[in-house]
Amino acid sequence: MRKSRFLHRVLVSCFITALSATAAQAAAQPEGPCTPPGAWGSRAEPSTPIVRAWGTFFPPDGKFYAVGGRLGDLAGDDYIQVNIYDPVLDTWSQSNSTFVDGQVNNMVGGVLDFGGTPSIVVVGGSAAAATTATSDVRQYDPVADAIIVLTADPWPGNTDGAMLPGGAAVVDNKLYVFGGFHIGLGMLDGIWQFDPAAAEGSRWTTMTATLPAQIGYIPTAASAGLIYLLGGSLFDEGTGGLLDSTESSVYDPVADTITPVTAIPRATAETRAVAALDGTIWVLGGGRIAPNPSNAVDVYDPVGDSWSAGPAFINARRNFAADIDPAVGTVWAVGGYDITNAPLSFNEQFTPCVIVDDTIFEDGFDGPPTG
Repeated sequence: MRKSRFLHRVLVSCFITALSATAAQAAAQPEGPCTPPGAWGSRAEPSTPIVRAWGTFFPPDGKFYAVGGRLGDLAGDDYIQVNIYDPVLDTWSQSNSTFVDGQVNNMVGGVLDFGGTPSIVVVGGSAAAATTATSDVRQYDPVADAIIVLTADPWPGNTDGAMLPGGAAVVDNKLYVFGGFHIGLGMLDGIWQFDPAAAEGSRWTTMTATLPAQIGYIPTAASAGLIYLLGGSLFDEGTGGLLDSTESSVYDPVADTITPVTAIPRATAETRAVAALDGTIWVLGGGRIAPNPSNAVDVYDPVGDSWSAGPAFINARRNFAADIDPAVGTVWAVGGYDITNAPLSFNEQFTPCVIVDDTIFEDGFDGPPTG
């Protein structure tokens, strides 16, 4: 009897709701606890800290790769294996293949297609506690779990064995590298293009345009065929230290021109920028000069040439591995240094809010009235 009365009340309630609905679509309601634009949350951490690694999301297998980097700042702390995060299983593993040496910190890179084989390409790098840098370009195939050095195509920006690349982004299956750090001496202002489709030995082109300032550790991301450079490290000639900046510009790979854009509202560097699904660019925390490092997310709108505040992540840091899944907008931020320069193991994931149109219409279908 109680069950019958309960069902009767449910049916009456549904009937009244249906009668009150209009033929026009009602406001869509989110399904589940979902507050736009989404939220950051903690995920499984690697077993040891990761700093100065290049973060890459690899679309073919849906995993996040922290390529290179190190667990600390002592000689020999370098990761010669790739640290791999599986978001579905929420677990970490390491590649079986290894780099040929420990010059795997402060690399830049991206995902490129080599004649049908998607690969992670990383450029340059130094070892922990070292004052020299490599010019090597490494190709890592996650499917085959194989790392090779493209010996015929070293990065031409490292002219004296002590230069690190500063920022990178991929447009039209070409990797663009911007600026860099001349270890202990200053910064670079060059721009270089790497084309995997070119013949071996001729994959690099030094572009005519140069950056408006000598700068390194640049938060860089591509949107709608243009590359945005938002912040970066300047060199303090007096102290030999690094200074966070608000330098902001856009590079057109087709025209090979660079022009200023509205400056990022806070000085930052030593971090990543990612392109969100709506075409905006998110600059993730970073910086080393107080009040940095930060957990702030600054959002640049290329259409309006304007800035707004995004959802801050949990732990302020710099020199962490980060990237975005370009299909769904999930962002990862792994490791880095905290405000005391201590290496971290934090793994934070931004999960975008996906609003589901759960409207019920007068005719009982999830769609516009058909009558």
